Parts: sequence; C-alpha cells; structure tokens
Amino acid sequence: MFGSCYSSKAKHERYGMDTYQGLLAHWLSLVRHTPLGVICDLDGTLLPFVSTPSESRLPPGLAVKLSELAALQGLLLAIVSGRPREDLERLLAPVPGVWLVAEHGGWRRSTGAWEATVDRQPRDVEPLATRLGQIAASVPGALVERKTWSVTFHYRLVPEPERAAMTVAVDAAIEEYLAQAPGFERLEGVKVFEVRPSHMRKSIAVTWLREQLGAEARLLAFGDDLTDEEMFREFGVADESVLVGPPRRSHARWRLADPVAVAGLLDWIAATRCGQAEASPQLPEPLTTPLCGAGSIRGRYELLIVSNRLPDLRRATRPREAGRKRNVGGLVSALEPVLGARHGLWLGWSGRITAEQEPGPIGIDDELRPVLAWMDFPERWHRSYYNGFCNRALWPLFHMFPQHVAFVDSEWDCYQEVNRAFAAAASELVLPETPVWMNDYHLLLAAQGLRELGHRGPLGLFLHIPFPGPDLFELLPWAEQLLDAMLDYDLLGFHTAAYVDNFLHTVGALSPAKVSDDAVEHRGRRVRVRAFPLGIIPASFQEPADRAVADEVDTLLRAITPSRLVLGVDRLDYTKGIPERLEAFGRLLELHPEWRGRVSLVQISVPSRADVPGYAEQRRRIENIVGRINGEHGEGAWVPVRYLYRSYSHAHLAELYRAAAVGYVTPLRDGMNLVAKEFVAAQEPKEPGVLLLSKFAGAAAELRDAVLTNPWQADGMARDLDRALRMGLAERRERHRKLLAVVSQTTAATWAEDFLEALTACG
Repeated sequence: MFGSCYSSKAKHERYGMDTYQGLLAHWLSLVRHTPLGVICDLDGTLLPFVSTPSESRLPPGLAVKLSELAALQGLLLAIVSGRPREDLERLLAPVPGVWLVAEHGGWRRSTGAWEATVDRQPRDVEPLATRLGQIAASVPGALVERKTWSVTFHYRLVPEPERAAMTVAVDAAIEEYLAQAPGFERLEGVKVFEVRPSHMRKSIAVTWLREQLGAEARLLAFGDDLTDEEMFREFGVADESVLVGPPRRSHARWRLADPVAVAGLLDWIAATRCGQAEASPQLPEPLTTPLCGAGSIRGRYELLIVSNRLPDLRRATRPREAGRKRNVGGLVSALEPVLGARHGLWLGWSGRITAEQEPGPIGIDDELRPVLAWMDFPERWHRSYYNGFCNRALWPLFHMFPQHVAFVDSEWDCYQEVNRAFAAAASELVLPETPVWMNDYHLLLAAQGLRELGHRGPLGLFLHIPFPGPDLFELLPWAEQLLDAMLDYDLLGFHTAAYVDNFLHTVGALSPAKVSDDAVEHRGRRVRVRAFPLGIIPASFQEPADRAVADEVDTLLRAITPSRLVLGVDRLDYTKGIPERLEAFGRLLELHPEWRGRVSLVQISVPSRADVPGYAEQRRRIENIVGRINGEHGEGAWVPVRYLYRSYSHAHLAELYRAAAVGYVTPLRDGMNLVAKEFVAAQEPKEPGVLLLSKFAGAAAELRDAVLTNPWQADGMARDLDRALRMGLAERRERHRKLLAVVSQTTAATWAEDFLEALTACG
C-alpha cells in the first residue's frame, strides 16, 4: 500500500543509536496519536517553487499519498496556503477529504462550501493592485497576483540587474498605500511582496483545527517561509512543527531539507498509522543547533562585529565550495579575514520584515564565511527606527542637511528600543569579556545597553558617515542623551581627522566630559577617539573582466563613440550631488562649446530609497535635468548625457572606470566615498583617467592629487571639469602614481586591522 519513505543508508549518521531511538519513540508517539491534525503549507513545502504560480502541478504520486493520508481514521489533513482558493481547488482536486485554507487564512473549507474569515471589502486593495500592475507592465518578468483582499507582486523571473530599480518602485507604492490604509500590512516571501489585511494569519487555521478536533488533539505542521511562523507560534508543547528548507531562525523545532523529504515523512506517517512503517526512518533533524538559537553558542566566538544590515551572502560560497570565486563587497572583504583570524561572528538585520510586533529569536548560520547571526525586523522597526529616526533624523543631520531633518518622538523611542535589542542580542551571543565592534549611526546607543547588561569587554564604534559640529548636532532634541551614550564606547572611529575634531568640539560644548587631543574622560572611563580612513581592496579592481562583462561594457561605450567618457556612479541620494553635477556638465557645454560632440556624461544612479527623504522628487529632478541638457545640446549622432538608473556589478564598474577620461565624483557631503578610490585603483597606469573629486568627500583628505572641486558652484565645477579633460598625459600619470600609492597604503584590510588593534588595546 505504501512505499518505503527513505532508503536505509546512513539513517543514524547524525545521532548515536540511543539518541536516535529516543527521537524515534517521540515521533511514534506523535504520529500514532488520535486525533492528529497535519497541516502543510503548499509552495516550498509540498511543491517545489516554480517560475509563476500557474505552472504548479501536483504530481500524481504525491496526490495518491495525500489522498491515502486524508482518508485515515483519526487524522485530519489540511493544506494552508497564501494562494487564492481557486488555485487550491485546482491543485488539490485529486485529493478528496483534504481541508483547505486559502489566502493566509482569509478563506477556509472543510467538507462543505468556502467560508470567509475577513470582513474587509475586496475593493479596499484595488488602488494598490492598479499601481503595482503599472509597475509590473514596465518590468520584464514581473507578475501581479490579485487575491480577494490582498495583492502579491512576484519577481522571480525579473533579471537581477532590473530588481533594484523595481524594488524601489514597489517599495514606494506599498508604503504610500499603507500610509493611508490602516488595517493592512506588508509581507515578504520568496521573491514576492504581498500586502494583506493585518489580521489575516495562517494561525487562523490552527485555531480552527483545534476547534474541530477537540482539546485532546495534537498538531503537526510543515512550512518553509515567514508566514508559516504564524502557525508555529500557536503550537503547544504537545504539538510539533517542521521547517522545510535551509536552516534559519524559526519557531519550529525540527527541519527537513525539501519537499521530497516532506513527502517521505508523510508517507511514513500514513504507513505507521496502518501498522506498516519501516523500523528506522530518516527523521527530521532537531532545530536545537546554533542555526536556530543563540543560547548554545555563547562563548564560542572571540569577536563580535555588529552592523544594522548584514551583507547578502546567499550566493557566496560555503566552505565546501571553497574553490569557487566569490562576489562580495569591500566591507565583507575587509572584515572576513579579521573575523576568521579571531574566530568572530557578524550580527545584523537579515533584511526580512515581518508583521509581528517583536523580532523573535536570533538566527545563526555557522556554515557561511564569515559566520552570520541575524534578527528579522518587525514592520514597525523598519518604519520608525530605520526609515524613521536613522534616515529622517541622523542621516541628514550628520551629513549637514538640516533642511531634510524630521524629529519625531515615537521614532526616537523606537531607535532606543532597537539599540537595546541589538545590545541584548550581542549579550546573548558572546561572553562579557568579548570585544564588540559596532558599525555606523544606527547603533550609537548600543554600548549603553551592553554596559547595562554587564558587558566588561572593549566596545568600539566606527561611524561610516560624517560627524557634524556642535552647532548642528545641538539641533537634535536628544543631543545630550545620544552623546552621553556614545561615550559608553571605549573606542570611537571616524573616517577623517576633521570628523574627529567635530566630535571632540561637540563633546566639549555639550557634555561635562573632559576632552583632550585624542580622548575623552567621562565617568571615570577613558574613551579613545581616532581617525581610521576606510579603503578598498585595490587588486579586485585591477582584474581583467570576463568576456560577457567586457562585451556589455563595450556595447555601452560604442553608443557614445567617439566621445570621451565622463563617468558618475552613485546611489540615488540627495547627499551625492547628482543634480548639481549634471548642471555643471551642462554649464561645461555652454562655457566651452568646443566639447559638444566630443564628450559624453554617463551617470549611473544605483536605486535607493529607504534612507532618502523625498526620493521621488530627487529622481524626477534628475531626469528633468537630463532631458533639458539633452534637448538643448544634443545632436542627431550625439547624446550629451546617458542616465542609467540601475546597479552594476563590481566587474562592470571596474571596466567602466578604466574606460573613463574623468571620474566625476562630486558629492555635496560624504563620509568617505569609495567610488573615488575604486576609480583610482582601476586605471591603466600608462593611460590613466583624471579623478575630479568633491572637496567635501571624506576621501579628499587623502586624495589630494585629485582635481578637487566645489560641487556647490556649477561654473567652478564646469571649469574644473574642463581642466580635467584637457590635462596632459605626463600630469595624469604623475597624479595617478601618487593617488594609487595612497589607495594601496590604506586599504580595507589595513582599516579593519588598525581598528581592531586599537579596540583590543582598550581591554
């Protein structure tokens, strides 16, 4: 009747015989219990993911297994999914007797008709569905799925280079809708965004099944994504939950690798209840390892690095793939060696946003290099802490743009809460004596939280953005509180000596602490304050590109031939001075008309929104300026400005840097600006381009042999651009030689080592 669930190979490899027998007894007790409710998610749990929802099919063999399971006495099988009820009816039609829950609990069906559990009107989400449909129409591969009360945006088929801009547009549409639609929430899944009524939860299915089965029932649930956590949290001590897929932070107690393993376990359950099961099946593995909790690893790591956001290492290699090349950012390249050498751990936000009020337990993946630990953010944290206080208060204030600042009491309260949560997570992960290195303006209060929890080891903070003088810092209503908390660190690092001076002057003006040239004495403690200029890994920008990358860049360059290339590369942010840069290029063409037809500006704007107030206005302003310049100066065979709103890979940028006559790096204010250093590193020494650099970028303190310019004056920047374009080969070579020496001396690796050496000395 039932086939064998698993082969007998290596059934006890993970456990000793005694442990395995104990686990088997536990599972036999559960699956023999009557009544038993078995709840399965669909996509990613019973069925593998496919490109579009309509492509899913229930394999005939699986349909037979599910039908046999659903027919057993004393067992109730329920499929709980985010899909519309029509999809569930289509897919599960071959499985009589199965109960269905659709749209995350919005619809349910037992043996009769469908019942709604939601009192919202279907039309409530129509404005968002229309807007997302417009976005999808302009993005190849995007798909909008309209459900009864919710709408889902699928992007599994969207090419990787297009996803950044797409995500910005979708984020903007969703946040605009949620701001005027109380009772709805955002949900993120595997390559999907969804907006649904807030009280629609898969946990509705758990309550429903308990009511139907009675108080004596036990439940077993299988699920793979964050929406399934809603079910797992509702389970009692007699129930069991199984995470399907890679290990992650979860309320589940067990894990199976994939839908094939789920089908096998369901087969074993059915066979067991019929008295025909094999004696030693392959059981789910317990999620009691460091991959699902922090408690068991405290003390295993000798260094903790904390940043608001973790690097995306999902496509980076695991230890078993060590021979493959990894594509990781400069900060990862800098921190990975020091984390490895010191047996360290990196903690931060996973990037996932949940509908819950609290972040839940810490997740850890010790197979990645570096080892990562993470928290998921509740939506309110993302809204009030990240998009709120961090990026509406601290970001503009520290960059000296007070006109963009917004101070909101509730956002300050949330900032304090999240900093306490990061401190609590750090305290969970490492012993009180362990060095902890915090990064950036998101975590200015975290040392205070760690001190309150009894941390005795050295605590350091590196600020990756500028620090303002006391006149601007004092605009912050909580200036004294924030400054006092920063002085709970042992070491404070900044990019430049000017930012160090600003900090010391601010402490001197607003705090009773005693200030010296390189330290602050406060409450009996000595806080060291130093400049640590962040660099890059120069060699990574000197490698030849592969054929595909070279061909793509060559296609772009042919489009501007025979013009010389002036290149700008930035995130879309008001601090980067992109509109001012464009205006100055337009003035170049007016003041020096001989350059018309001979030079083209390629401006790459990497999509960004979360930390950019007035993002949409900024983008419209840039596009209007590009249109005006091209309309006024363009000719049939020559387009003055090519504006590319997308991200490019490390390899693409290196090729473009090498091809540029001028690197146009002119932020209005920047903590460092690594694009300037990347441009220098990528140049061909025999025929280098010229770096035109804003004197208000932190990098200007080191790169004195660039052509330094004032981005606030269009005519002056136009004259400096003309000078860079006319510079002779001998001068270009000499400037590049000096610039490359600086870039090669203070690298990302030396930055990390220098900071950690100073932090360790504080112990």
